[in-house]
Amino acid sequence: MELIQGADRSKWTVHSNHNITCFTKGEVEIITNNFRAILGSGGFGEVYEGVLEDQRKVAVKRFVHNVKENFAKELAVHREINHRNVVRLIGYCVEENALMMITEYIANGNLSDALHHDNSPIPLDVRLRIAIECAEALAYMHSCMYTHVIHGDIKPANILLDENFHAKLSDFGISRLINADNTLYTENVIGSIGYMDPLFARDGLLTSKSDVYSFGVVLLELIARKKATTVVGNVNIVAAFTNALARGIRGAREMFDAEITSKDSMKIFERVAKIAGECLIMERAKRPEMIDVVERLRVLRKALHQDQGQHQVDRFSWVRKSKPAPPAAVTNTIPANFLPSGLCRQFSLAEMKAATNNFHWSLLVGEGAFGPVFSGKINGGKTKVAIKCRNSNSMQGEHEFHTEIEVSSKILHHNVAPLVGYCSEMGEMILVYNYMAHGCLRDHLYRTKQPPLTWNRRLEICIGAAQGLHSLHTSQVIYRDLKTTDILLDEEWVAKLTDLALCKTGPPMDEMTRVMGSSGFMDPEYVRTGRLTEKTDVYAFGCVLLEVLCARPILDHKLPEEQVVLVDWALQCKEDGKLNQIVDPHLKGSINHRSLEMFVGIAEKCLASEGIHRPSMGDVLLDLELALRVRTYVPS
Repeated sequence: MELIQGADRSKWTVHSNHNITCFTKGEVEIITNNFRAILGSGGFGEVYEGVLEDQRKVAVKRFVHNVKENFAKELAVHREINHRNVVRLIGYCVEENALMMITEYIANGNLSDALHHDNSPIPLDVRLRIAIECAEALAYMHSCMYTHVIHGDIKPANILLDENFHAKLSDFGISRLINADNTLYTENVIGSIGYMDPLFARDGLLTSKSDVYSFGVVLLELIARKKATTVVGNVNIVAAFTNALARGIRGAREMFDAEITSKDSMKIFERVAKIAGECLIMERAKRPEMIDVVERLRVLRKALHQDQGQHQVDRFSWVRKSKPAPPAAVTNTIPANFLPSGLCRQFSLAEMKAATNNFHWSLLVGEGAFGPVFSGKINGGKTKVAIKCRNSNSMQGEHEFHTEIEVSSKILHHNVAPLVGYCSEMGEMILVYNYMAHGCLRDHLYRTKQPPLTWNRRLEICIGAAQGLHSLHTSQVIYRDLKTTDILLDEEWVAKLTDLALCKTGPPMDEMTRVMGSSGFMDPEYVRTGRLTEKTDVYAFGCVLLEVLCARPILDHKLPEEQVVLVDWALQCKEDGKLNQIVDPHLKGSINHRSLEMFVGIAEKCLASEGIHRPSMGDVLLDLELALRVRTYVPS
């Protein structure tokens, strides 16, 4: 509080999150009656109902996988936020195998259930009030706090409704504390289908304007009463809405909730739609600040009150209803003691320590999405292996660990890294692979002292990676997060796909709610719709091809603005007939022009904005083999 001077202290409520209580595990067991009443669950764990000594009801968020760093980050963010429209943090527990957060209990569920699982009409005034309260909380987080916060996952499911149906923002699991310039670069992208800012997925730049985009989607849901994933005319509702707005505000009228629209309220709906449209603009600088959105929404609600003054009492009948909190969606979790049996060798933790000299730093050879990778020796020192250990802040948990074991063990292909075995003991999750002498592909493309790869070798590596990806697709496996760091090279320079933790098996998926992957490599169609298909991998492979050709990262924020996103820069150079500007300088004068044009053409087809226009990996493989046949010439 000493850091918050003068009038700024008024922004902190009486019940400050800085006064939170540290509970013991035993105290939490008493509060929850031994975790008897579950409210819901998700990837983090479960939420239980509880009662404090003073008879206040609380919600206890119990982290099942005990990922301490993720827990600490969420706790650090949540305790900074003190606003009447943010779920208040009451306490926490941080004992061994007992990581929990205790928050105020919110009686009437979330906005998503109120909009889409309840047939009762919701008056426009109530919808505007909910929008204003959410906007006020975001404006506070973005502009008024001593340390600014980006929520990162604004959606109706994270907007809770209290006993008087006032809005409360919740779920700060992927929120970020940011510095004064309100920007943050990140390689790992995570968010919710339909609500994630496509610009964030594309360039990895997280700003307050990412929350503004998501809020625009929430506004659209409030006036349309349709889910963000709803398909309208072969496109999702957000695209349909922005396309309609481009033809004029009247073009969006047919999307408004017909149950409550009227001639008198149409102007209000249109002005809300205009605000939503501005939030959804595909240029960050042109999106409004949340503090401006708050003021504009307040003006609209005041105008609505003036227009409907004589009906003001009836307008609140909806919020007086006794509405039980809808049950939270339950996500099935894999039992902690489950591991696939008979697929590969199981090592003890003692064997892993012996193989790596107790994970000595001198044997550290890299860092993957799963965690640090050590070189080691097994079988009495006869066999060199790569040993991947999960670190505490990894995006991947038990489910991904099991997935990588299962997929890596079952897919036996020359271009997929073979899994030797795993260790699951004392909370450790370790994977053991054959050692790859030449490391990952990225290490030979840029930021390296390694000799540059020849064009011929680059083509052969791309063909090997394409063969591995094609083999996954024929086995109904979608890789999901392909990057140049996921393509390993053995002693013979043969490409091997690794890091299969995020793979999805079975038919294409279109019922997902959470999107995750790496910025720059993410398929824009997957971000918009949540539909995960083989063509999602094809898009990422197109990004890999460009990195191979240009020997630079897919995103480089140190470059001029027009060159930051390699996909945009490379395709623009191709269109302008200036391919020489993007080709790795080490390759100039050694590439057959026809081979170069074919290679860029393959990448361009892979990077089509819609999956239906992208080739299959089988077709990509054939085209790459043809590009290799015409390959290089040797200057005389």
